[in-house]
Amino acid sequence: MFEEKDLEDSNIDLDLALHAADAVTDFLDKRLEKPFERYIVARLVSILYEETLNCSLLSEFEAEIRKLAQQKPEVK
Repeated sequence: MFEEKDLEDSNIDLDLALHAADAVTDFLDKRLEKPFERYIVARLVSILYEETLNCSLLSEFEAEIRKLAQQKPEVK
């Protein structure tokens, strides 16, 4: 799942992660007018975590995450 250096593999709650991603997206949509600026912020956060945790997603897992991102979120 991760190319790990010092990161403990944890069971990831993808539903929780998707819910948080939706909340972050809503926040960015309200705060930044330009879509490219929102994208840059999201990428910067991702890169900062990769650098801080010294890890990155394996390409197979990233492909699965991209599939999830393309799906419509379930309304609860």
